[in-house]
Amino acid sequence: MNAKLSLQMTLLGLGVMVFYAGLIVTGQVSMEILPHYAISAVIFLCSGRIMRQMAAKLPPREEGEPSIYRLIPDWSMRTAMLNWVAASVLVSIMAVFLVKPDGMTFTEMLQFTAAGMDEMPTPPLPMP
Repeated sequence: MNAKLSLQMTLLGLGVMVFYAGLIVTGQVSMEILPHYAISAVIFLCSGRIMRQMAAKLPPREEGEPSIYRLIPDWSMRTAMLNWVAASVLVSIMAVFLVKPDGMTFTEMLQFTAAGMDEMPTPPLPMP
């Protein structure tokens, strides 16, 4: 289990490196993001190695040995967390629909956001 998790953390680190490299190569971000890129890549890559070392220090568990630390799932807590996450996702989606001006598509709105404009121009509304 720990070896699988360390491999996943290492793969996540490689994915982060590829993502940031893609952003830098395509010109989406400037070189100012390079410290963030380096720090996040080092954290993910080192965490996989540290977890692998910790897993090697643990005593091996035998197959027939019963698990003492078996967790009992708390379904009421999991259900409550799922409800809160779903509610927050719905509220976030509704907030995006409320912020978007009527005469503008989502792609146009994202272009203004990516351009770094402080104030989004609103299209003129027809008078009745």
